[in-house]
Amino acid sequence: MPQNTKTKIALFSGGTGNIRFVNLINSLPDVELSILVNGYDDGKSTGEIRKYIPGILGPSDFRKNISHLIDGNTFNGSIFYKMMNYRFPKNITQNNFKSFLDLKKDNKIVKDLSISNLSYEKFIKIKNYLGVFKSYSSKRSSLNLPDISLGNILIAASYLKNNNNFNKALFDIQDFLEIKNKVINITTGENLYLNAILEDGTPILNEEDLVQVPHKSKVENIFLLKEKLSKKQSESIASKDRASKTKFLQNRAILPLINPEAQTIINSSDIIIYGPGTQFSSLFPSYLTRGLRNLIEQSKATKFLVTNIFLDNDIINESVESIIAKFYFFFNKKYNFKNRTKLVDYYLVNKFDDDDLNLLEKKNYLTYNKSKHYTLLDWEKGAGLHYPNWLAKKIFDLSKKSSLSKKLYKSVVSIIIPCLNEKQTINKVLKQINNLKIYNFDLVIELIVVDGGSQDGSVEIIKKYKNIKFYSLKNCKKGEALKFGIEKSKGDIIVFFPSDDEYALEDIEKVIAPIMLGQSGIVYGSRMIKCINLDDQLGAIYKKDFLGMLLSKYGGKLINLFILAFFNKSISDPFTSLKAFDANLLKKLHLNRKGFDMDFEIFVKLNNAKNFFLEVPVGFRPRSRNSGKKMTVIEGLKCLFYLIFNKFID
Repeated sequence: MPQNTKTKIALFSGGTGNIRFVNLINSLPDVELSILVNGYDDGKSTGEIRKYIPGILGPSDFRKNISHLIDGNTFNGSIFYKMMNYRFPKNITQNNFKSFLDLKKDNKIVKDLSISNLSYEKFIKIKNYLGVFKSYSSKRSSLNLPDISLGNILIAASYLKNNNNFNKALFDIQDFLEIKNKVINITTGENLYLNAILEDGTPILNEEDLVQVPHKSKVENIFLLKEKLSKKQSESIASKDRASKTKFLQNRAILPLINPEAQTIINSSDIIIYGPGTQFSSLFPSYLTRGLRNLIEQSKATKFLVTNIFLDNDIINESVESIIAKFYFFFNKKYNFKNRTKLVDYYLVNKFDDDDLNLLEKKNYLTYNKSKHYTLLDWEKGAGLHYPNWLAKKIFDLSKKSSLSKKLYKSVVSIIIPCLNEKQTINKVLKQINNLKIYNFDLVIELIVVDGGSQDGSVEIIKKYKNIKFYSLKNCKKGEALKFGIEKSKGDIIVFFPSDDEYALEDIEKVIAPIMLGQSGIVYGSRMIKCINLDDQLGAIYKKDFLGMLLSKYGGKLINLFILAFFNKSISDPFTSLKAFDANLLKKLHLNRKGFDMDFEIFVKLNNAKNFFLEVPVGFRPRSRNSGKKMTVIEGLKCLFYLIFNKFID
């Protein structure tokens, strides 16, 4: 029998903090990943499920991790992924829901999710899951459906099917979804509820309030209770002093037992990672599990603690050091860097001072000192670096698994530049892009230039650059050029960048970063956010072009008002020429517009698909009409009419 040489990784996780990292590790064939999660989530969709089925743990964080382990490249897998992430609409009726549970072929949700296209075996299994849930529902009042996650319902159905055994339910649903790696509940499955107390004595009596509401005071302690406090108990504790409140909760607190499967995983792991996430709900409660500390201390794995990247509500008042100290506190260990326990070998923390700008010019943002305290970029300001390739490489190298670093996938960014008679600027733009440094991400850049029939010598300049993909089209408008570039691109991310030297090259990283970090699949570089003296610049440029000035100064604001009124979306700079997209989103669109209005065709179709748009501030050097400005009042009106027209017919 061939020996299993896979590197085994145990990752303590919440719902979303590790998604990008999980996606990366899941793609490596030589890694066996086990994600350790707790089920104390009690808000929104998962909260409704916990109220509807007394005794069940919160399924949401398990669902999120499971969905990202699904192989979306298989036929069944692509449908599974959509199902696990689908949320029922606000206007869904109970009759429509019952029709869905019966998997009637004419049901809109069944058709939208393509469930009928599953293999026969999988379709029957889904039908059985939903049948179990329907049978349970027939004996109870109606579930509060709006925004309920279908994935949560499937996990709940598996729970009911497996005689209310949550851990068996997780195994069952993952087996059905054909997942190679796995998500494990850290405990034996006892249903517990998370409570907390703040340093100012304020009690937080449910998990939802702990993470959804910003607090003026730090979280002092957390407690796992067997039952939710009654209204009378909640009122009683509110009148007590801090010490009495703490004692009240402490006397009712339970330390759950570790799941035997989790125990086996930790014992056999090569790498243990305490991942980023919502600390006081997703991570710290897991560390309260009885027997976990001794188990990890005895493990021969290389252990990493990664603090938060973004400033969640529960840690607004915390420092990096205090989070690490509380990590030890909840493991019942006194924190001391010099005398570290065997819980942590390497610390990966985010800490960055605004004034320390020299770091921005370095290729490697990691610093090292004798205490093995690693510092990443920009934690406390909420814009921290959690690029999964970079993080994984450091973990693999420090764990003496450098062979895995070589197998990490490098994302490709396709920068598409439309050009038409830009002799004065195209050379400067291409020269700068050739020297472009993307400091925070290990990327491959694919540069695509599409010329629309230049007659001023632009083509001759472009042809001098041998490391670009160049296409020359006749009588081609901007929209046509962009569409052609999209079709020819091979990147995971597509960036639109103009050839007129109005935008700063260094801002390309700004629009790429949110996509790389999983914040959004659509990023607009806005000239209107924190743009200094834009009105003065425009006034100087358009001294003799009143209509041009009106278009530049107020055209975007007018379009934004229409977007807000018709699409319930606010875009501060709809005319921006610097945009980035997840390529999968963009390539699914059937684009027909030829001019500047194709930007708005993209917006309408992506918005109709309920995608999230993110704007980031970028610099801008506007030029005049005499210098080659091509956007006209007529083009602006075309964009406006397109929005109005498609609001009612698209």
